Amino acid sequence: MPAESPESIRSDAREYSLDELLEYHRRHAWQPFTQMKLAPDPLFIERGKGSLLYTTDGRSLIDAIGSWWVNVHGHSNPYINQAIAEQMERVEHVIYAGLSHEPATVLAKRLSASTGDRLPRAFYSDNGSTAVEIGLKMAFQYYANAGATERREFVALGDGYHGDTIGTMSVGARSVFHEMYSPLLFPCHLLPAPRAPFEVFGDDDRALEHLAPVLESLEKLLQERGDKICGLILEPIVQGASAGFNMYPPVLLKRVRELCDAHGVFWISDEVFTGCGRTGKFYASEYADVWPDIVCISKALAGGYLPFAATLATEKVYAGFYSDERRHTLFHGHSMTANPLGCAAALASLDLIEADQKQGFAGVLKIEAAHRAHLKQLLDSPIGKQIRETRCLGSIAAVELDLPANYTADFGWRLMSAAIERGALLRPLGNVVYLTPAYTIQPAELDRAYQVLQACLQELL
Repeated sequence: MPAESPESIRSDAREYSLDELLEYHRRHAWQPFTQMKLAPDPLFIERGKGSLLYTTDGRSLIDAIGSWWVNVHGHSNPYINQAIAEQMERVEHVIYAGLSHEPATVLAKRLSASTGDRLPRAFYSDNGSTAVEIGLKMAFQYYANAGATERREFVALGDGYHGDTIGTMSVGARSVFHEMYSPLLFPCHLLPAPRAPFEVFGDDDRALEHLAPVLESLEKLLQERGDKICGLILEPIVQGASAGFNMYPPVLLKRVRELCDAHGVFWISDEVFTGCGRTGKFYASEYADVWPDIVCISKALAGGYLPFAATLATEKVYAGFYSDERRHTLFHGHSMTANPLGCAAALASLDLIEADQKQGFAGVLKIEAAHRAHLKQLLDSPIGKQIRETRCLGSIAAVELDLPANYTADFGWRLMSAAIERGALLRPLGNVVYLTPAYTIQPAELDRAYQVLQACLQELL
């Protein structure tokens, strides 16, 4: 094909009016987690810079939720922009089977280093659900390869959320997100949810009193069926979507590690949300100073630029597939596995994360300190009487309201609309309003986000 200008190739090379875009949206769009009949017309975002999003109608919004928790370095970050642009000029994609490329190889080495080389093997995919699905397959097939075909059961924490594929829904809470698909899901042993007052987060003795139902159930289950179980999966420290950002004490992970070791069960850690510095540690499990057998990461890994994920595994897990028998291969993959552009984005994102990590995650912990101050102000305000609890860790803050935890109620949409009118993007989960801003958010922007939150709560509650 001869070289042509983009304008000569496009069949409709012109600017679209906002009215045209809205009409196309109404006729053709189908958005996630959205009842399209009830949803108002969306705002169209024209561009983003830092923590700000700019709409086609001339407004600016503070992105207080990191665009569904993925944007951690600010929109249109020049460092990541340059890394992707440079990679585009070399190769945009190549099959990652029988062939490889420098970005994928270097990224695998650096991801191994992020675990202190405890989990040296990286298997790439494109999103958090898939990263977890792969982790489940690794645990299951490891034992099948070894001839222990009776080990095919999984254990998970109550109120967990691990994604929306069949496998990840099976090991998640049967919440409103997944109850429709119950007939398709495989059985999973669900433990009680790990609930404890946030005030006991660092007090192991008091924490264990609250966590006793979880640990007693797990110990009993492993004693009875440990030889049938291949994997235990959990979100470490912070349970996201289904649990409304429940934050549980790290001591639970210490006991999980001990019990999994005692019964030969692989611990799969879903760090899709918590990984890559979000909690003030590179991995949330570091708060307990223990390491899982399999780690799943995505979201912040590529800075919110491209669909990209990785499942990291110990050498023991990898060795269960390293065989002269081709049937022992991990039969999983997709066309865009280890996409060079995604790898380039992830490498640049790691550069920025590691720069803060060298300073003890000072940037993220500065946001945590600001969260604490703002949350105290909320509690001390008239609206404080309607707040059940506030929680924060690293760049994450959560305000649990004294309302039913109804994910299909109108409250979330009403608050989101009210916040947008005031210049901030907030999207509650049930009765929990959360903030997960970019690590680069400016103090004045975070101040404004909390002002908007308080004003919205005063209006709606």
